[in-house]
Amino acid sequence: MTRKHWLDLSPSLLIAGGIVVSTLIAVLVAESRWLVLFAPLFLALSVVTADMLNSRLRGGSSTPSPASLILGVSFLFAGLIMTFSNPNLIQTLIPIMGVTALPTLPLRSNRPCKTFRSI
Repeated sequence: MTRKHWLDLSPSLLIAGGIVVSTLIAVLVAESRWLVLFAPLFLALSVVTADMLNSRLRGGSSTPSPASLILGVSFLFAGLIMTFSNPNLIQTLIPIMGVTALPTLPLRSNRPCKTFRSI
């Protein structure tokens, strides 16, 4: 594979690594209710970082899209809710939440934003 193909894959690989590390965090600290919250936090940060990297690779600014920010916050809330009900289920919830993050990457287009004139 050429270097360009590896660069195009890097945001997806970042999310995949975030899923694996977040699941590992959830498994290792499953006994502590507060430490298990680091797993959804790490996943949310990896999703936002992957979106920022994707934007930067496409030539745009390195700001996250609203979709990735909303998704990251929803991961945190889902993790918080799951922590108070049953913290052992976080380790099964992390991969499911991580897979839902992949469709946020292609939301940005290569076209520049159009500005609208007021009438």
